[in-house]
Amino acid sequence: MAAHLEVKPARMLGLLRTLKVGMVASLSGSFSEQGRQALQGAMAWIQEVNRAGGILIKELGRKLSLEMIYYDDEGKIGAAKKATEQLIARDRVDVLLGPYSSGLTVAAACVAEEFRRVLWNHGGASDRVNKQGFSWVVSILTPASKYMLGIIDLLREADFELQTMAIVSSASGSFSSAVASGATDYALAKGFDVVFTGRYGPRGSDFSPLIREIKGLRPDIILGAGRIEEDLSFAQQLIEKRLEAKAVALVAAPLTRFKETLRAYASGFMGPSQWEPGVRYMPDYGPSVRDWTVRLHDPGIKGGDYPMAQAYAAGLVVERCLKEAGTLDNQALRQTAAKLDFTTFYGRFRIDPVTGCQIGHSMVVVEWQKGWKPIVWPKDMRQADWMPYGQAH
Repeated sequence: MAAHLEVKPARMLGLLRTLKVGMVASLSGSFSEQGRQALQGAMAWIQEVNRAGGILIKELGRKLSLEMIYYDDEGKIGAAKKATEQLIARDRVDVLLGPYSSGLTVAAACVAEEFRRVLWNHGGASDRVNKQGFSWVVSILTPASKYMLGIIDLLREADFELQTMAIVSSASGSFSSAVASGATDYALAKGFDVVFTGRYGPRGSDFSPLIREIKGLRPDIILGAGRIEEDLSFAQQLIEKRLEAKAVALVAAPLTRFKETLRAYASGFMGPSQWEPGVRYMPDYGPSVRDWTVRLHDPGIKGGDYPMAQAYAAGLVVERCLKEAGTLDNQALRQTAAKLDFTTFYGRFRIDPVTGCQIGHSMVVVEWQKGWKPIVWPKDMRQADWMPYGQAH
């Protein structure tokens, strides 16, 4: 593929009546649960826009309704690249939404960069996404290196006697490594002693050797950053082997599936979340937190975790940029995104103007407590006090 390809719209602007939104989504494969939720979120945004009569594009002098075109990337890098190119070159979409997963997002971003098209990134949190030198990525998510910062702040404030920490991460993918690296640096800066860092190993493997090593060190805190299946298996084996710790936080813990799998044993597990129904944001654009939370209970909605919320939020960012720029031109949209600073139900949107990295949004920390999942950090959104892991098991 030649560098900096440009695909001009196939339709005459004067005849344009609909705006095409293209999306790469994992409807099968490793990320199908999150991919399906993300597609639901994007579709919910499109439905809301169309109910309101469309988006006003100033250069056209009229509103355009939205239509969605999407392809299954099967959780594979090659398929994500192919689908992205198809959306741009064959389908001539006006808006390009990225996939879920950092690896797939990087793959899609490589193609978007070649075609000079904005990739609205709602599903790739790895710092790598915005450190590759891409010029056309606009990220919605707090970067992976900041995932565990709130948990570390919470534990430092809650119990100054907590001192030792073990950090484990997936053996594959840049996301988990970024989470673990960011957590390690921040924990050390906050005065914790990181006594162990290690890898989960192959998915589905027996974590007994890893857990035995951690158990021998008797850390006060265990942090885990893996794929859903890895975090779930690790959590189950921590319970089975009766590992004692005062705090356990896993990236997958906020997901509904975590509670559905562990049932009562989910109590005491914490995790970082990009969004939860209990957040207290005052949006200056789009629906309120309450209105969005009500939407999660619509018929046909399944899951409703943060992957769905962040895809809808990406739609709101696109919508705001289209209205502000007044054009479908991608360069104008990228420049507009770089200047905006506003708040939606999802939180603050503000990017580094050069890298497209999200610098405005903050994570919350949740903990399963006897069947419900309250926010326990930050303090101004706290729905319940943190409960030490040992008290729940």
